[in-house]
This record gives sequence, structure tokens and C-alpha cells, in this order.
Amino acid sequence: MGLNQEGGGIQGHKLVARFDNIKILKPTGKAQYEGFQILMSGSGCRNYENFLKLNKETWFDFLERVCKYEVNFPRLDLAIDDRKTYLDIPELVGLANQGLVSSRLRMIDGHNSDELVEDGLMHRGKFLYFGSEASDFRVIFYQKGYEQNKKYGKELDINWNRYELRFRQERAVSAVYELLKNKDVGKVALQILNEKIRFVYKPLNSKTMRKRLYPTYQPWAELMEDIKKIKLRVEPQKKSLEKIWNWLTTYVAPSLKLFEKIGEVENKDYIKLLVQNGKMNKTHKQLYDDYIKYYLEGEKQEL
Repeated sequence: MGLNQEGGGIQGHKLVARFDNIKILKPTGKAQYEGFQILMSGSGCRNYENFLKLNKETWFDFLERVCKYEVNFPRLDLAIDDRKTYLDIPELVGLANQGLVSSRLRMIDGHNSDELVEDGLMHRGKFLYFGSEASDFRVIFYQKGYEQNKKYGKELDINWNRYELRFRQERAVSAVYELLKNKDVGKVALQILNEKIRFVYKPLNSKTMRKRLYPTYQPWAELMEDIKKIKLRVEPQKKSLEKIWNWLTTYVAPSLKLFEKIGEVENKDYIKLLVQNGKMNKTHKQLYDDYIKYYLEGEKQEL
């Protein structure tokens, strides 16, 4: 199978070349930027992994090579296949519906779907989402055996769960560097999952309402046995801050300089007056909160 240009691109991007489910895309319209985007689906990743094996390389070699250049990772998906199976998805759905989950992630949905459509895939069976589709981190628990049965007509394997971790933008970049640091996909995925979610049960005769004090749901404790926690460290929207600073430097600084000079003549601090009367909008406040959070986390790690 060779390169071709069959099929469409994605929003804001034109298809340049395609090999199976590996696509090279060029930005168009409002998405203009220097460079290209490489998109690999599940089967595309498996095909590229064969290429890596032929070259006696791993995904870590690929990521290290890529990170030598000025790159971004808009999305990264990691999957944990549970064939033991440690967890019972219907039970997880029941716990979640009772609020027996200790997590900052919001449960989006969890039920039995005859035709659940997710990224073009249809499958049957129980599923559970944490985090919205637009969020920078999302976790999906589902019965993979049902999806394979529905999509490919394979014999139903009821002992096959999949737990997917979907990262976007800065979270994806942070996850890539954790992978390069640890060189163990399963370990990193489990440690991130362990930090984000914990299923619990309410002890009998307990008056506490604080879920973080509840005992851990035993199957979850077994899955996470000896697993540490990784908290992804995300820099504040660096590009946004740089963009604002560049705009200030180019377009605003000359006018500020003018009023600084006038202030010297009039013995008046116009710059201070501007800052005192200025009000941050919602975007500015979010940038500031992100920066403070990142700064404080950096100080803690240095102690």
C-alpha cells in the first residue's frame, strides 16, 4: 500500500498524503500556522509500530526524535487493556451513579448503549465517561469485547475491558514527557489514572460525608496495587501570555512611553493610573490563575 490523497481532511486542515490511517495534513483557513499535522488512528499507530520494529526502534525512539523539533501534540490517547478483568464496568456505573467516586473530573454519562457512537465507532455494552468531550483530559471505561463483536463480528469476549485516557493540548504534551521519562506506557497510564480517579464505598455506620475519607473500592485497590500517582504539570497558556506580551511590546509600549514622558513634565504617573483603573476580563483571570497554580507547583517540587 502506497501513499495517496484519498479521503478528506479535518476541520481547518487539508489532506496532503495518506497511508492507511496515517494522515499528513496541511493547515488552511483560520488554522494557518507553519508546518504540518500528522494524524494516526488506532490502526495507523499499529501500522507505524510495524515500521518502527523493522528499524529496531520503539515509540520512545520516535517521540525523542520528534521532540528535537518545534512540535506540539494536540491529542494523545493511551489505552489500558484489562483482560483479567479487575473491574466490572456495570458495577463502576452503579458506584458513579451513587456518587461513590472521588475525583475532580465530572461524570458525563454511564449506561448501556445499543448504538453508542464515539469517534465513529459503534459498540454495545456498559460505558462510563469522566470529563467532557471538549476538556483537556478525559477517561472512558468500556467493555472492549462488545465493541469488537459489534464492529468486526468477532466472538464476544466478555472478559475484555478498556480504560482510555485522552489528553489534549498542554495535557498531551505533559503526558509525552512523562512517557519519555519513564519509558513505560502502562505504568504512566495507570499512575495518571490513579491520581485522577478513585472509586470508593461508604462504610457502614459512618457519619462522614467526605468521600476522600471513604475506603477504596476493593477491585480498584487491587488494580492500583503498588501503583504510584503522577500529577501532570501543565504550564499556563504560555503561547497566550507570549502573544499578549508581544502585542504590548509592539503596539502599546510606544504610547506608554509617550505618556511617561508627558507625566514627567506634568509630575503625574499616567502608567500607574492606567493599571489602577484597568480590569481583567475572564480570559485574563484564567491566565493569571493558571500561572499562579503552575508557579506554586514549581516551588513545591523544588522544596
